[in-house]
Amino acid sequence: MKLKLKDRSELVSCGKLYTFEIAMNPIPDGRMRTIRVWLPDSYDGEKRFPVLYMHDGQMIFSESDLSAAIGVWRFDEIVNSLEPEIQCIVVAIDTSDDRGSELLPPYERNPAHRIPRDSSAPKITALGHYYADFVRDTLKPLIDENFMTLPDAAHTGVGGASMGGLQSFYMTMRYPDVFGRSLDLSPGLDILHESCLEMIDSYDPKRLNNVRFYMYSGDQNIETTIMYSMLTVYRRLKDKLGLTNRQIAAIVDSRESHWSTSWSKRLEDGIRFLFSGDNSVASPPPFNLIRDAEHSG
Repeated sequence: MKLKLKDRSELVSCGKLYTFEIAMNPIPDGRMRTIRVWLPDSYDGEKRFPVLYMHDGQMIFSESDLSAAIGVWRFDEIVNSLEPEIQCIVVAIDTSDDRGSELLPPYERNPAHRIPRDSSAPKITALGHYYADFVRDTLKPLIDENFMTLPDAAHTGVGGASMGGLQSFYMTMRYPDVFGRSLDLSPGLDILHESCLEMIDSYDPKRLNNVRFYMYSGDQNIETTIMYSMLTVYRRLKDKLGLTNRQIAAIVDSRESHWSTSWSKRLEDGIRFLFSGDNSVASPPPFNLIRDAEHSG
């Protein structure tokens, strides 16, 4: 299907930005969503590019709609500055008012983690499996049809921060033959902590033979809880499923908090780790952090 694209390149500092509207099937209510497709300056209509699907699309690019409120990731500037061989197309899915439901996988939650935190707010129903199927079955085929993509799993990533990082991890574990690269920044794995570990323990390691995960967390305020859960999952993936340092990296920066500018600092290394042929740029976290996470889990 030919997409009806709107040129919004005035919203980015480099490259080209196009938007379109689409129904989020198979979410039952058929809700509509704005999709933003960013192309690097090197996109010439002949060369094919990896694709990174990102959650929270309004905060991805330099001239974000939300820049005054919560800061931005500056994806356009950062990706455009990378070596041409690892530059990627970025497909950003706008945030919904129902974000908590859309980015929550359908597993038993950690009873110590309340979503939403305000007990008077409406309860959240997990729609993460519908959201994952929307990206896999509806959005990705349209992107592959309308843009010069490398459609295989090794060149298709999914990424996000906080609950977006949790959903990215879930989508990669659920569909590793589609999403072979996972950018999990401050991933809210603590929301489903035990469920994540149980999923790993029962998982077929052969399914992850060609998958890469790049994980990051700070260690300030709520990031401390996120960090320990992330490192526990990181160690379990290595110990139970045999992932190597070329397949998974976990980075901790003790100076950083839960903020978009912190995540932006990890994009260059993260994208290079996921899409580069030589992805040895990232190192495992210090052993004492892994040890402490294991003891706490």
